[in-house]
Amino acid sequence: MAKDGTNRGGARPGAGRPKKRDDGKYEHVELTAEQIHELLDSPHISYVSRKSVSYTKAFKEHFWQRYCDGVDPKQIFEDAGLNTAILTRSRINGLLKTLRHQKEKGLSFTEGSEPQVDQPEKTYDFPKPPRRSNKSKLPVLSEADIAQMYNQVAYMSQEIEFLKKIILAGQEKK
Repeated sequence: MAKDGTNRGGARPGAGRPKKRDDGKYEHVELTAEQIHELLDSPHISYVSRKSVSYTKAFKEHFWQRYCDGVDPKQIFEDAGLNTAILTRSRINGLLKTLRHQKEKGLSFTEGSEPQVDQPEKTYDFPKPPRRSNKSKLPVLSEADIAQMYNQVAYMSQEIEFLKKIILAGQEKK
């Protein structure tokens, strides 16, 4: 524990993360009145309360398109002129998670925080966002693929032995 009485984390798992509430969700830091006014001055924000921030439909579409192009979510917010120190990484990732779920369900983006519930309106066919590679997962190969690779390796080994014999035969003649 630090001198001011706050827990700054350490080497233990989960160190430095915000505490979970009783219902298992993480708590967001409440916004001050000055922060709320600063956020409301942005054309990309439709609503702000002490605990939540809602974005315009145009910003959501812009954010999703840039994210699908491979741009980091925090960079998208910074490029739009939004203060990422106020919004924090958890709120930025929360917007990303919400938009991803809406796209998976085929819903279009709406103004504010309420997703469209009735008929989904297809406005754009956005590409799927790039996934970060997971190096711990190995590719799954069928037995036919493995057999084909085994035959290729055996054939290449024979070719290499043949080339070695040609090279050695050429050197013995000299």
